[in-house]
Amino acid sequence: MERHLNASKNKQARFGLSPNFLIFMTVFIDMTGFGMVIPLIPFYAATFNVGAFWIGVLTAAFCVMQFIFAPILGRLSDNMGRKPILLVSILVSSLSFILFTVANSFALLLFSRIVAGIATEGAVAQAYIVDMTNEKQRTKGLGRVSAAHGAGLIIGPAIGGALSVFGFWAVGTTAVILTALNLLFVFFFLPESIATKQRSQKTGILDYFHELPKNMTEMFTRPLIGLVLTVFFIQGIAHSTIPVILPLLGASFFGFGTVEMSYMFMYIGLTEIILQGLVIAKMAQKVDDSKLIAAGTLLMTLGMLTIPLIPNFLLFIASVTMVACGIGTLLTSARSFVSKRTAANEQGNIMGITNSVSSIGTILGPLVGGFLFDFSGLITPFLLNAAIMTVAFVLSIKVIKNNRKEMEETLQSEQR
Repeated sequence: MERHLNASKNKQARFGLSPNFLIFMTVFIDMTGFGMVIPLIPFYAATFNVGAFWIGVLTAAFCVMQFIFAPILGRLSDNMGRKPILLVSILVSSLSFILFTVANSFALLLFSRIVAGIATEGAVAQAYIVDMTNEKQRTKGLGRVSAAHGAGLIIGPAIGGALSVFGFWAVGTTAVILTALNLLFVFFFLPESIATKQRSQKTGILDYFHELPKNMTEMFTRPLIGLVLTVFFIQGIAHSTIPVILPLLGASFFGFGTVEMSYMFMYIGLTEIILQGLVIAKMAQKVDDSKLIAAGTLLMTLGMLTIPLIPNFLLFIASVTMVACGIGTLLTSARSFVSKRTAANEQGNIMGITNSVSSIGTILGPLVGGFLFDFSGLITPFLLNAAIMTVAFVLSIKVIKNNRKEMEETLQSEQR
């Protein structure tokens, strides 16, 4: 850890602010701007007289770009440093909001979402936290960055909704201003987390595009990391169906409208924030990450299984709570697990690949969930999610066993 802190020692003393707090604020501000825009995109697209399919294309375009660029930006940050890539990412994000603000056609709105997908900075922020924490504190640090992400996604829609009465331009302009302030905040306050001598030696930017398939394949072939990435992919599918099918089930079972579902998603977000920011930090000091991964998959499985089976409001809330707790536990512990098994100069790379793998699931989940809902009814999408999360749970048990075996072999080797 000290080798990373050396790069930022002087700036940290100068400003008197913790780098962990600074990266928390960076992610929070970025996701607030993102959250302001996201709920309005379907309504904005509808002004151009497009159907539901093309609204789905807007989401898919963002996810595809995120899938491609998350590992590339992460790997670039291993080479060039976290701060420069964060600055570029925030600058590109600002450009996407400008395009959103001035969009006078569906094509331009689509282009704004493509640019937004390129500007994904989550992997770099997560790698920054990995740089600034030791293994004991890593799960706690990653949990708090995830909490910042969730907090922005709660506050952002509230601000965006309030401003939308003035028009989409007001929301977009405010997001541009917020992103510009974030750019200045990072430039002047955020210290670099990795010293030059600790960075990856690759320099050709095009190399990152050429090596992406090989790079991802190589990570999947690493025994424990490959298993955890597979679990992460499966949860991406199940997780991403929730915004599509949960409102439909809520409307069918309990007569929920947009207001009630807004409160429901706010509740889910708050649950994840509390869990990731406070509970996981304490649990990680006593429980191994591999066991937390298994706990997260089990909670998601049970929640997905019980949500549609009993149309009782209190049981519905309990099931949704299980899913939210499962997601929060799994995301944080999985990232922590893979980071601890990756070299210091590959942290951006592995965080990028982790996010990219989840993005693939995010593309598939809504399509499959929506299709099943249309042709098979309310229950089938949730049962499918429960089935695939059962597979993820079985894989997570294998992670625990293999991890224990690896630790025993390491201990025996050290005693010889």
